[in-house]
Amino acid sequence: MEKILLESKIRTLINHAWDSEVTWAEIEAWLNNFDGSFLEKSEEQLYAIFAISRYMYFGKRLVREMLKSLYRDHFYSPMRQRIRRNFNGTLDHRIIDNAYTLELNSTRFIGVGNPSESGAHLLYYFRQVNYLSKDLFVDLAAALTYQVSRDRSEILYDIREKKITRLVFFDDIVGSGTQASEYLTPYLSGIKATNPSIDIRFMSLFATSAGLSKLNESKLFDGKAMCLFELDDSFKAFDADSRYFSTSPPWFDRQKMFDLTEDYGKKLWPNHPFGYKNGQLLISFSHNTPDNVPPIFWAVSGQIPWAPAFVRYHKQ
Repeated sequence: MEKILLESKIRTLINHAWDSEVTWAEIEAWLNNFDGSFLEKSEEQLYAIFAISRYMYFGKRLVREMLKSLYRDHFYSPMRQRIRRNFNGTLDHRIIDNAYTLELNSTRFIGVGNPSESGAHLLYYFRQVNYLSKDLFVDLAAALTYQVSRDRSEILYDIREKKITRLVFFDDIVGSGTQASEYLTPYLSGIKATNPSIDIRFMSLFATSAGLSKLNESKLFDGKAMCLFELDDSFKAFDADSRYFSTSPPWFDRQKMFDLTEDYGKKLWPNHPFGYKNGQLLISFSHNTPDNVPPIFWAVSGQIPWAPAFVRYHKQ
């Protein structure tokens, strides 16, 4: 009976919250991965279907709305408020609009990572939904020139367009912050060395509290990294204050869910059964699933064949 109720809930999620971008056939194939190798098969599948009923999935339509909010709340509105202050609190829209246009035209948005990765991919939709010029978007190679320092100890970067006063780096989600930090640190260090007055910022849709704190270190964005939704430790599936399982039914045993996730997770991704850096997130987007999510939800294969519930396009 419990499983039937959960199936009904997931079908409702698929049709109304997930915009039918995930199908019941895919969920059913995923449930069949749980074959009774750890607990009784019926019990494994009951735990699995309960976990996925608490999962957060963001489809194309919702992601586009969030991209509008990100631009409005963390760029457009704060910038216009600052302009008003600089003009003694003016309410003259012509003054504000003209000054904002100058600020926007001296800004470049840059996706974190390779142009084929999710950050750069989402910038396409970010530009569309906010009606921005394509000239405001570049990759690092187009934005920067470089030279080796005199003592050959570091690479110094300079901005190609001298009118540029602001760089805004963009990604969809920040997990541990390790990958973004490792990728960006050399560039940011080199840019700051030759352009100490440039305004360097970071924006993302989601970020864990730990990842956001890491990006806000002085050697990175120095307090100018921001996100639309901050994921504190309650968004870790097995944290003591986990919001996913805080209102579980009487039959649900969190330790069993933990052990089930770990047992199958080790077969799929031995070093990270709960997701990269023990991420424990339960979140996916229409364009990808972060590796901070336990692999039982997204893996295609490991030591055992596996059908994913949510697609992850792993980096090659």
